[in-house]
This record gives sequence, C-alpha cells and structure tokens, in this order.
Amino acid sequence: MWILLALGAAILWGVSYAARGRVIECGMSPVIFFFCYAVFATAMAAVVLLANGEMASVPRAVDRLGKDRIWLLVSVVTAAVGGLFIFLAIGQKNATLAALVEISYPFFVALFVWAFFRETQLDPVTLFGGLLIACGVFTVFVANRD
Repeated sequence: MWILLALGAAILWGVSYAARGRVIECGMSPVIFFFCYAVFATAMAAVVLLANGEMASVPRAVDRLGKDRIWLLVSVVTAAVGGLFIFLAIGQKNATLAALVEISYPFFVALFVWAFFRETQLDPVTLFGGLLIACGVFTVFVANRD
C-alpha cells in the first residue's frame, strides 16, 4: 500500500505544483499562497483528527516523544520553511524548474539521516539513481541560469 500512497502523493504534488505555479504567475504573493496553504492544511488536519477521535490525544502524543520532541520541532519548522522556500522559488522562476531542482531532496534525506542518526539505507542501485537525479538537477540549473 505504501507504494500507492507515495505514487498518489507524487501525482497530487504534480497537480499542486502546476496549479500553484499558475496562481503565483497570476500575481498572488508566494507568502500569501503559503498562508492559504497553511490555513487549509491546519483545518484539514483538525477535521481528520476530530473524525478519527484523535484530537484529545495530540498532547499525549507529543509528550510520549520525551527528549525526541526536539525532532518534532526540527521537522515542522524545516518543513514549513522549506514549503515557503519552494513557493518563493516558483515565484522567482516557475513551478517546473523549481520542482526539478527540489527533487534533489532525497540526497539531503540520506545525508541528514546519516548525520543525525548514523543510519545508512543506501545500496549501489540507490546510489546510481541518486547520481542520475544529481545529474538532472545540474543539467536543469546550467540550462536555466540567468
């Protein structure tokens, strides 16, 4: 099931990037778009938590993290700032190019998983795929410098 969910996310993000590119090109500030996104995401999460009966368990879930609560903070802050950065990048260039560069994030996932937790989940085939992504990002960057 995870593969279908991941593929579904990729498809939905594709639609979202195309749509957000249009909205920002039509003059909406990337920061206003980010605000709208955050408000909707918050409302959607609240509805799902209420529907699942999990709203009351949010504080306990955070408390159960104990000293690892810092990772929750790091995760949500960096995700929010990263979201803002991609909206700003779209505003400065376009959705297609911003997404093609952003796709390099698996390199940083692997790097930070190793740096923070000393976990390695790479094999030669995965490394080769990552090299192809890096070559693609480099190609997009060189071809679109201005």
